[in-house]
Amino acid sequence: MVRAFSDIRVFRRRKPIHIRRKDLLGLSDFRRLAHGQFVSQSADAATTVLTAQFVFFSTATGPTRSILIQSVISAAIPLFLAGPISGILADKFSRNSILARGQILRATICALLFMAAISNYKLLVLLLFGFGLCISKVMYTVRVSTIRHLVRQHELVAADSLLLTLGNFAAATGGVIGVLTLQFLDLGGLLLVVAGHLLASAKYKRIQVSLGGGNDRDSTSWTLVIASFWSIKTRYAFLAVGAHRFIYGTLFASLSLFLDSQSSNSYALLVGVAGAGTFAGNLTAEWVNEHLPRKSTTVLVFLLSATAGLLCAFSPRFPVFLATILTTSFLFQNLRVCSDATVQKYAPRGAGGRVLATYDLVCNTSFLSGLLCGLTFASTSVTKEVIVLVTCSYAGMAVLLGAMTRRVPQDGTEVRNLDEQTLVETKAGDARMIQSQSSLG
Repeated sequence: MVRAFSDIRVFRRRKPIHIRRKDLLGLSDFRRLAHGQFVSQSADAATTVLTAQFVFFSTATGPTRSILIQSVISAAIPLFLAGPISGILADKFSRNSILARGQILRATICALLFMAAISNYKLLVLLLFGFGLCISKVMYTVRVSTIRHLVRQHELVAADSLLLTLGNFAAATGGVIGVLTLQFLDLGGLLLVVAGHLLASAKYKRIQVSLGGGNDRDSTSWTLVIASFWSIKTRYAFLAVGAHRFIYGTLFASLSLFLDSQSSNSYALLVGVAGAGTFAGNLTAEWVNEHLPRKSTTVLVFLLSATAGLLCAFSPRFPVFLATILTTSFLFQNLRVCSDATVQKYAPRGAGGRVLATYDLVCNTSFLSGLLCGLTFASTSVTKEVIVLVTCSYAGMAVLLGAMTRRVPQDGTEVRNLDEQTLVETKAGDARMIQSQSSLG
């Protein structure tokens, strides 16, 4: 254990190459992916606003406990229906085709959604909206799987950070468009959404580099896929992200229920603060990755989260609760972006979709489980006890993750061989990607 703790360093010994976002956007195919993602996610956000009166629940008002349960249900549907198969589809079929044709399918669904909505067929609207969410989940897995085909290894964190930041902007943009079109065009705004998905499809079609899958995929057995989950750095990323997400979900639900008894608008404010922390974390993740080793980042994130929870337990006040959610969401997003890059980097070639889909499933299932745990055990009378438990959990995970190693062992074990094999394959893929871009340039 002492040896494991000894590999924790405050700063990197060698500073990685600094990657500017505008340099990434200078890569034509990556820029096309970013543009397509922004338009697609904006259209998805607008669709949610425009069909909110038909889908699941008529409004987003009511007791915080009910809102949280609604959120868990609406997030679980695409996660468990489409999540497990999205990785298989991303590996089996051409990702270039999935991105382009998937947007056409989304446009078709939105057109049918418009006709069903104006005809007041609520059940059909419900089914179409749910199907659209499942398609969006598949599209997300495919997009994430393509990133390492468009940038080099040391650019993964910057690329993930940039795309996640664009996702934040897209959600806000789509929400505003949805509200405005609902006010002036009513459900006719869905026709604008159809146009948006078709535009995203046109953007994806212009990507010239092969993004993997289909005939271009490397044959990878399920045995290697499953073994890759146990490779040292991948399992470390899974554990860190899953644990923090579960604890954070418990904390968020607990504070939401407590604040609901104090103020009727507290939940919306808490969600806004969490979004602000996530957005800030996307912006700083690249700097954190350049200056701090991944293990040090992980341990520091859990220690600072424990500190935030401790302050919250000793000073249970509204501003402190908001600051705690802001801090923990900010810290988690830095951890997530760096961990995303690790999983992308070490996923075996030909199995990136399945590995990343499993990673996303673990992350989101952990958060939803945490929300349910908080809803089950938290109330206005036991919130302080839950916060103390959350604080101890963060601190305990900091110790556990500090004791674990991320270094590939020097004894020639199978896990080491898997890590090295994946790294060699990834470097070879980088070389092919650079050669392909040079020939196209």
